[in-house]
Amino acid sequence: MLEDERISIFRSILVGISALSPLAIFLFSNYDVLSVDFPILVGLVIQAYIGFSSFMLVQSYEPKEKNKVTIGYIIFWSALGVCYLAGKSLILPIALEVTSFSTILIYSGTEFGKKQIESLGSLLLASGISALFLSAWVMLPDGDNVGIILLLIGLLIKSGFSGFHLWIPKVNEGGPSHALGAFAGVLEVFPLLLFYRYVLPNQLDPIIYQVLFPLAALGIFFGGITSFFHKDPKISLAYSSVESINFLWLCLIIAGMFQFSVDSELMNLSNSFRILFFLSLFHHSFSKTFQLFSIGMVARLKNSSSSDELKGIGRLLGISPLLLGAGTFSYAVLPGTLGFVSEATYFYLNARILDMPIGRSVFLLPSMIFIFFGIVLGGFTHIKLFMSLFLSTPGKDINIQPFSAQKRRWVTISLFSLALVIFIFPLVLPYFVRLPMLSPFVDPQLVDWFWTLALVSYVTIGAVFIFRLYDHYQLKRFGKPKTKNWDCGGGYSGHELSIPTSVFSLPLRNSLGRYFLNKTGESKVDSFLIRGITSVFRLGIGLMSATNHPKEEDVSKYLAISSMFLIFIFSLLILGDFGGL
Repeated sequence: MLEDERISIFRSILVGISALSPLAIFLFSNYDVLSVDFPILVGLVIQAYIGFSSFMLVQSYEPKEKNKVTIGYIIFWSALGVCYLAGKSLILPIALEVTSFSTILIYSGTEFGKKQIESLGSLLLASGISALFLSAWVMLPDGDNVGIILLLIGLLIKSGFSGFHLWIPKVNEGGPSHALGAFAGVLEVFPLLLFYRYVLPNQLDPIIYQVLFPLAALGIFFGGITSFFHKDPKISLAYSSVESINFLWLCLIIAGMFQFSVDSELMNLSNSFRILFFLSLFHHSFSKTFQLFSIGMVARLKNSSSSDELKGIGRLLGISPLLLGAGTFSYAVLPGTLGFVSEATYFYLNARILDMPIGRSVFLLPSMIFIFFGIVLGGFTHIKLFMSLFLSTPGKDINIQPFSAQKRRWVTISLFSLALVIFIFPLVLPYFVRLPMLSPFVDPQLVDWFWTLALVSYVTIGAVFIFRLYDHYQLKRFGKPKTKNWDCGGGYSGHELSIPTSVFSLPLRNSLGRYFLNKTGESKVDSFLIRGITSVFRLGIGLMSATNHPKEEDVSKYLAISSMFLIFIFSLLILGDFGGL
């Protein structure tokens, strides 16, 4: 047993070095940390922290192939760090492909089935397509508008922007929870930080932002509603990630839309949304990772894809609900959490938008209803999962995989490390925005607002801590009280009275959910997009002969199609030379 413990610690050290070494290289190199390269610093810090937390979860429940999983994570974190450090070079798409293919080793601790193969295939497909656009950007000269647009498309695909999100639910459906947390907390935010570093400083055509803005708002709306009604907890969290990622894009789009405005109010709005982007980025990275770790682990113990079947499993872990609920508290916007800081600041900025003259805010106002609705339903998704999975009473005949004290210790370390950031960051928020990289974008009103948020967080966390101490004192004095359950007043403690997740979503299923999900629980929007993509790929089938033997008339068809695409490519090149693109 002692030898196994030493091997586990040795594995953790190796993975920790691979996650931390890119940050060390960055800090001791000639990067402009205090200015343009600050988003790279943020990404590497998040990677180092979540890299440690995710591997603690590997130590807890991966029953086999731990050496392969360890090697996979070493390659994954090292290659992703190279992606941050590569800049505009061919090393970037190559390292991105290495990062993606290393997930095959990370998945080796899980039995490969249809879902696992689809999960890996979706991840590799999205990374491969994105790498093609990144390679085109690398090959084009600096400042080339076509190159910037190609980079933007590649980043939109890799992050799961609205319309390009189809791969995220498939990845979540079959992946292990430690890998899904790493993907959501680090890999999905990597393109956003590259956008901040390489695209945002350029003065793009305003029409690009005007097209992306409503798409991001619809992505928030669609992601929040779909996550609320979906029955699979992992896929539900995937659509919640779609909602969060589109919200981050919304912040960047508003920042880019008005960053070169001559109007001081619009310039302040752009700067404020830059700050909100980083606050929401930390909220998504740590809160979403926490949720995927905790809920994904519970789904693994029962090996079920139905939230109702997982009712009460979390109570069998032997871990405090106060710790297990850290991610839910954040998405429920409770004071003292990262989610409270992010969402409250967004509501505050919207209040400032309403105070602006109607001519300046008319573009933003119509989207508020969709954005608020998506955010609220996305938050309720986490609340319903927590109440059902971690607070409800489990059935007496339920069977789960063995969960020993050693496994519980590793899980507790992993979740506690993430909970620390969720609860401590709001307390240091006023000092965070005073960093030299952020202070130029913070106006005095925003500084006062952050001090208010920090004060409320101090009071809330202090009150919880005092009540926790009092509860500990009561336990020592009077002993453990008799457990009380949710019942109808008769003292009945059966699991039949526990709350399944469908209790929250079924009342709205016929009035709202049926427009977005079909009877089998699949997204109607995603099904429509997949059918559209499939029909495009099948377009060439009708042009081919019924047999596989080519005929003389087929040759002319192929030549005609090739000529059309060749003329199209030459047209693009000519337009680019004459400044048409």
